[in-house]
Amino acid sequence: MDRYFIYSYNYFSKRKWLFWLCCGLVFIALGLTAGRIHFEEDISRLIPNSEKNSDLQRVLETVNFSDKIVVLIEKEAGGDTEDLIAAADAFSDSLLPRADRYVKEFQGRVEDETALRIMDLAYENMPLFLSDSDYEILESRVDADSIRKIVEENYTTLVSPAGIVSKQTIIRDPLGISLLGLKHLQQTAVIENFELNDGYLVGKEGTYLLLFITTRFATSETAENQEFALQLEDIRKQLNIQFRDMASINYYGGALIAVANAKQIKRDITFTVSIVVVILLVLFILFYRKLSIPLILGMPTLFGALMAVTVLSFARTEISAISLGIGSVLLGVTLDYGLHILTHLRNGSSVTQLYSEVTAPILMSALTTALAFLCLLFIDSRALNDLGLFAACSVLGAAVFALFFIPHVYRGSGEKLKSNVLDKIAKVPYQKSNTLLGVIVLASVIGIFTFRSVEFNGDLGEFNFVPPSLQQTEKRLDTLTNITERSLYITAFGEDIEAVLQQNELVYERLKVHEDYGHIEGFSSAATLFASEKKQELRINTWNAFWTDSLKAAVQNVLVESGRTVGFKEGAHSEFYELLQKEFQPLSIEEYRDFPKVAANDFLASESGFHTVTSVVRVKPEFIPNIKASFENSEQVVVIDRQGLNESLLGSLKDDFNSLMLYCLLAVSILLLLYYRSLKLLLVTLLPIILTWLITLGAMGILGLQFNVFNVIITAFIFGLGVDYSIFITNGLIRKASGDLKALPTHKTSVLLSVITTLLGVGVLIFARHPALNSIAAVSLIGILTAVILAFVLQPVLYQFINFKLPAKE
Repeated sequence: MDRYFIYSYNYFSKRKWLFWLCCGLVFIALGLTAGRIHFEEDISRLIPNSEKNSDLQRVLETVNFSDKIVVLIEKEAGGDTEDLIAAADAFSDSLLPRADRYVKEFQGRVEDETALRIMDLAYENMPLFLSDSDYEILESRVDADSIRKIVEENYTTLVSPAGIVSKQTIIRDPLGISLLGLKHLQQTAVIENFELNDGYLVGKEGTYLLLFITTRFATSETAENQEFALQLEDIRKQLNIQFRDMASINYYGGALIAVANAKQIKRDITFTVSIVVVILLVLFILFYRKLSIPLILGMPTLFGALMAVTVLSFARTEISAISLGIGSVLLGVTLDYGLHILTHLRNGSSVTQLYSEVTAPILMSALTTALAFLCLLFIDSRALNDLGLFAACSVLGAAVFALFFIPHVYRGSGEKLKSNVLDKIAKVPYQKSNTLLGVIVLASVIGIFTFRSVEFNGDLGEFNFVPPSLQQTEKRLDTLTNITERSLYITAFGEDIEAVLQQNELVYERLKVHEDYGHIEGFSSAATLFASEKKQELRINTWNAFWTDSLKAAVQNVLVESGRTVGFKEGAHSEFYELLQKEFQPLSIEEYRDFPKVAANDFLASESGFHTVTSVVRVKPEFIPNIKASFENSEQVVVIDRQGLNESLLGSLKDDFNSLMLYCLLAVSILLLLYYRSLKLLLVTLLPIILTWLITLGAMGILGLQFNVFNVIITAFIFGLGVDYSIFITNGLIRKASGDLKALPTHKTSVLLSVITTLLGVGVLIFARHPALNSIAAVSLIGILTAVILAFVLQPVLYQFINFKLPAKE
């Protein structure tokens, strides 16, 4: 392979203009192609997909969780309920100009016209909203004595001040039947202890008020939601100044947490990568004594990244932004190849010697690292698949371009350089230290007993960054309303909407039983809002069976007679009599959607012929297993515990992780065996890598560190980096045994530079505020330090112990 690079070097070294032209054109082409792709910031894309949970995945893609932004308006020391109302009015007026672009639905105030239309819905479709127990109440209202008493009460109400409001209801529904149906419509609200005040949802104590905003964009669309979040914050600041000491406004919601999360990741990455770049600039310039070194090293890294994104752009329109989260880590492995080349040139190697010495190990290192990342393709997660392909293409591209590019733009000084600190460290015979060998043996033995104690944390919520202001609002809401209490979502699903609605009615009946037993705090179900066509027909039949012709006539006679007594005209309730003669028909889902403030879309979702109807259950934590167990064998029904769901689905990554390590080990073993053609050399190279994992896991067990979806990603990187170190040290030992005494120290120096680069890249992540980046840093630091110590101490001992006789060509 080295002869191809030598030929390429000789050809382009005589045609520098062509060399730079080709480089420029390649970078322009890659840049234009890579620019088509977008980065996705939704960390839930890490959740695995598999045939086992295909129905669940389809439900998750369809169901509407209604992650609303909650607006909490609280009364301050100098305020009263009127100030709450005034602040809510001011907020609504401020939000209105932005509503068309950002707001899908704004809930919190019920206008008089809206309330009347909802009452019309219950009145005009009266049988559809009555339960069997309602007919028991109605039975007691239709006897003559009860009707006379009701008429007297209605008259008293009409001549009182309250009669102005209730006149229409009393005239057209003297028995108050529609009010029984309205009771069921109110059950769609899962929040209790509220009352309407001037149309607003106010806590019964009158100390706080709630508004709800449903954005036009999904929670994961942080770029669009970020702009809205900034505008909401401006409104909050202005109104808090306007209503100082009277009322205060704060927000809480999944969209705002997602925005804060994405902003913090970007801020941390910018901060950490900037620090790393500055430190490495100084280090490389001082070590190689050339100002252009940072640019020379950066070009292969840039080429690798652009090539990887270009490859992905042909298969994807967007990739997970988690690839950016490990950008500072990949910086170490892609710079690694350039460092090996530069160190050999710095130490006086000619270009021919350089290619002879480093081409094979660099390409082998790149291939093994790429294979380690490609093993992520075996994990059922779209984001991890993207990452594996991106990282593999990146390291391969960087390695090949470094071999092609760097010899053209860097020359050693030609003078004998004085040894610096790194050179001196590289020359130390660490394998002769019994102390280091003893520490390795002890750490390996401890690892055998502690590596099994490492647990997998599948709760993505723990790796979200939540700003203090949102945390405080969450606690306040929980104190006031329990609105942030853990909820379960019981979802009926299928392609036949009628069957889905019928299944949802069975869910409702079962939840009523759980409520009677005290297992749940309360629940909100679509079954009280809209019923299946079969259920509606049964209710209409029940209505018709109850209202016989004789009963209709008797009720009308008593209403007319008793009404005449108190002063009602004979035709006062004619609209009610006409209603009793009406032939009712079932309502369609589309007709329900037409009514304002009837939140059908909060429960019902449809996409591509697939329908879901969801009930929201506020559950006591100790009874969550009971609820899940009761629906376990229900067909076309899933229980979605949004926290437990992540833990369950991501928990499968723990098993995938074990498979991942086996795949990596097998792939790398085959590749190394083909390269070295010696089982002994394979053992010298591979044993330190295996011990690296044992010691790393053992250290994690002792320190109480957990695996999670983020640092599992890094395991592939550490594996590949460990292989890289081992390959270069093995090749250095081989060349030393064949008489090249400079080879091993040079290899060790380049490995040390790679270690320093990588440690800086991951080390600064410790100072990031985002917990996901902290977890990456902790595991990486342990793994990288272990890998280099084993390469420097154990590999020479193994090589000497086996006592190789090298092939003649070596």
